[in-house]
Amino acid sequence: MQHIPPPPVTTSEIRVVDAAGTPRILLSAAGDGPAIVLIGRDTKPAAAIALDSADRPSVKLANPSPGGPVAAIEIDDKGAHVKFDRAGGASSYLFLNNGGTSGVVLIDAKGVRQAAILVGADGKVTLEGVEGNAPAGR
Repeated sequence: MQHIPPPPVTTSEIRVVDAAGTPRILLSAAGDGPAIVLIGRDTKPAAAIALDSADRPSVKLANPSPGGPVAAIEIDDKGAHVKFDRAGGASSYLFLNNGGTSGVVLIDAKGVRQAAILVGADGKVTLEGVEGNAPAGR
């Protein structure tokens, strides 16, 4: 006897709940783009994989520690980047833009760019905020 799979379920959103009925996973095609969201015990999003309205992917990781840094891997209109942010303005990121420039940028708690290492599409290396070179934001 041949096994016939059940028909597909068609919907715009599925919520997977734990034994207490609390949503823990959200699979959604509603809104700007599809997303898979893992929800923490505190009912806040802990991790998300999504496509934006232009089908650019992202992975975002929240921090369960209040005020702790968060992380994102994203493709946006400028290129690709891995970014770490902390409440209050501090951040750092690694990027490769669409024009071929890549780099690492460090931003202080006041949101001011303090240091960067950039490699242009032509291979030229630029150091900012290192050995007396002023960062671009100063």
